[in-house]
Amino acid sequence: MSFVSSISSGIKKYAPPVIGAGTVALTAYNAHVLGKLEADTYSQSCEADRMADAAWNTTVLDEPNVVTSKMKNKLFGFHLDNNFMMPINATIGYVKGVVGSLVSNVVPLGLGLGALLAKNKYVKNGSLIGIGLYAAYQILHEGFGWGRPNRLNSPFK
Repeated sequence: MSFVSSISSGIKKYAPPVIGAGTVALTAYNAHVLGKLEADTYSQSCEADRMADAAWNTTVLDEPNVVTSKMKNKLFGFHLDNNFMMPINATIGYVKGVVGSLVSNVVPLGLGLGALLAKNKYVKNGSLIGIGLYAAYQILHEGFGWGRPNRLNSPFK
């Protein structure tokens, strides 16, 4: 076996799983970062809603009552001092962000898993071709803006 043929067989053997693992890793990294952003946004939004509800509750009384008013103000202070729901809402937001990102990036995830896990060489090669086409599309469309209308030159409708 010559040196060139051994390199060629090594590339044919190891390229699909390496490229597939890289595609899956990049998709998972993107999902993780978007999950963290969604966790932050969702938990802060829920906390703001909770504070708005607590503040509104202090302004409304069914009938004039000094004791109830003082109790409502104390409860509002309790709400201001405690953010016990924030970690729970952050977890919910993270899961929503990760799942949403994985769903929206199902094409590269599926192609990467096909290249990484498939036993059939046609499926592996098809997945590699798909990854290459998807990468080329992303570079041309998102990177260079080809195929995207120029919104600056279009009239407002």
